[in-house]
Amino acid sequence: MNVSLKIYYFKQLVKIGMILLFAIIPTYFIYNSFKDKRDQIRSSESLSITFHESEGDKVTLKEVAPVTDSVGLSSRAYTFTIKNNLEVPVKYSVKLIEDTQAINDDKCATNRIPMQVLKVGIHKGREENKVLSLNSITDNIIAFGTVAGYSSEEYTVRIWAQKGSLATDNDLHFHGILQVIENGTDIASATVVK
Repeated sequence: MNVSLKIYYFKQLVKIGMILLFAIIPTYFIYNSFKDKRDQIRSSESLSITFHESEGDKVTLKEVAPVTDSVGLSSRAYTFTIKNNLEVPVKYSVKLIEDTQAINDDKCATNRIPMQVLKVGIHKGREENKVLSLNSITDNIIAFGTVAGYSSEEYTVRIWAQKGSLATDNDLHFHGILQVIENGTDIASATVVK
């Protein structure tokens, strides 16, 4: 192979390397900037909870049309991860409560969807979806379990109004909060600075 051909290949290799470098570095920074805006971390004494939406633990239903469970299970998902930072297993529960602050801020107390007509679909890890009616559960606890030491659990929650529970042309909406409670007492709510 002659010298000029080697120089040509070297120049082409440098150009390709520069193009890749200019493509990878901005992509990395863009991904990380959106990731930081998306994930919100809450913690308790031993659990770290990462909410994977920009709203964090907030749940909002607007322009609600009552639907069947199969349609409700394909509605907007709220995802979060519960991570145990300790060596020992930790018991937890997940509650869905009304967000009184958002209700007061929006001045929408008269336009609230009654929690009794809401249904919740919960998907944990590789388990099948569970569908619950909020009127049939105690203390608004939609899930509970034990996370092993240094392990984590992934959850996906979907919320909808039961078919036939409301008029289809309503102006109702729902503001809620997903709370993760450790050992029945400590609410994982203090924001951790990244």
